[in-house]
Amino acid sequence: MPESAVGRLDAVLRRLEETEPIVHAYVDVDREGAAAAARRSDSADADGPLVGRPFAVKEVISVAGLPAAGGSPAFADHVAGNDATVVDRLRSAGAILVGTHTCHELTCGLDEPPTRNPWALDSYPGGSSAGGGVSVSVGSAAFALGTDAAGSVRIPAAMTGVVGHKPTAGLVSSNGVVRHATAPSIDNVGILARSVADVSAVLAVIAGPDPAGAATLWWPGDVRAIPPTGTREHLGGVRFGILGDATRAAMDARTPPEREVWSSFDAACEVLQSLGAVLVPLEIPALESAPDAIFTFFATELAAAHRHLLESRAAGYHPGVLEMLVGALSIPVSQVAEAVDVRGGLRGEVLGAFADARLNALVTPTTPRVAMPLASFDPAIELGTLIPYTCPFNLTGHPAVSVPCGFTASGLPIGLQLVGAPFEDAALLEVAAVYEQATTWHTYEPEVP
Repeated sequence: MPESAVGRLDAVLRRLEETEPIVHAYVDVDREGAAAAARRSDSADADGPLVGRPFAVKEVISVAGLPAAGGSPAFADHVAGNDATVVDRLRSAGAILVGTHTCHELTCGLDEPPTRNPWALDSYPGGSSAGGGVSVSVGSAAFALGTDAAGSVRIPAAMTGVVGHKPTAGLVSSNGVVRHATAPSIDNVGILARSVADVSAVLAVIAGPDPAGAATLWWPGDVRAIPPTGTREHLGGVRFGILGDATRAAMDARTPPEREVWSSFDAACEVLQSLGAVLVPLEIPALESAPDAIFTFFATELAAAHRHLLESRAAGYHPGVLEMLVGALSIPVSQVAEAVDVRGGLRGEVLGAFADARLNALVTPTTPRVAMPLASFDPAIELGTLIPYTCPFNLTGHPAVSVPCGFTASGLPIGLQLVGAPFEDAALLEVAAVYEQATTWHTYEPEVP
């Protein structure tokens, strides 16, 4: 007999009570609203993969009646009047909203949130969707929604040992993501969950055109849920691109990688080959320029939302965030034009690589390093070292998913990133599920408390 929604919610809330004093993943918890929704779900005897599944969202995604400050005291007075489209769709599908998750202030990655990594409490949990990855990892949410402008869903997924998916740009509505905490042209609502199948089930519900979200697009195929066991057992005929020597050397020179990350990546590639996949080395020179371009887009687009607020709310911003916003207002047009050129060139190179090499996916590490110690954590420096492999695909719009692929000797999770062709999210998740089912990395859970 399927577990009741009330039973599932009680289990998640018990886990929340056990872990929150330690990991600090939540900003607000709506116990009464969640309990009422769970009772309604059970009385309606509804059916579907998400019915009764408790979830939470990053505190930049609007939940009617709850604060959506984006982690910033400057916006502590901002309370959402309506649910974001993605929240509304999930509720309509029977999922139970538990609350909102902690994030970096305004998603900038320039402060240190109180959230802690459950695999090592003295280490960074990833960001900016920190609370989502941690909550899913410890079981205080069945799945979570975050936002990803440079890797902010995939990075915490990699660092907390869960799955994180950034959909194709325009596939999921951003209506209800608060404007003061987003850079619209590179930002995406993404999903964090324990398995690829769970991610796929959520994506099938939240994807699709939205009359209230002008940036969402019609797509040329179906977004379908993948059964828990996957729809295929091998990868025969599947072609994965891997970075060629010149591109990898350029990336390594920019951000020196950690040995254990590449060891796990090489082992993951061996698993893919054992499943029948073909690995194709290729060069994508423009990847190395992506971090500078992503900073320009992020800073200027975010600052545009704060132009008339900086003086009146100055005291509420984190000093580093305020400095970035003020500085971004003076970024010259020539720098923006250069970022636009990089974006176009990179998109052309990636699309060309997929076409010329007949790729099904591109595979890279999610991050070149694992969670760093908080004792020496300098957000202004550290975050830039985590995005080299994730941020390029915010510029190009390609879908990308991070799946667990190993642990360091000290027990810190490592992520593998798979990048698909535009609007081929279902196909990407399908091959990711094959890798996942061939390994056991996704089955490990942190011991908290």
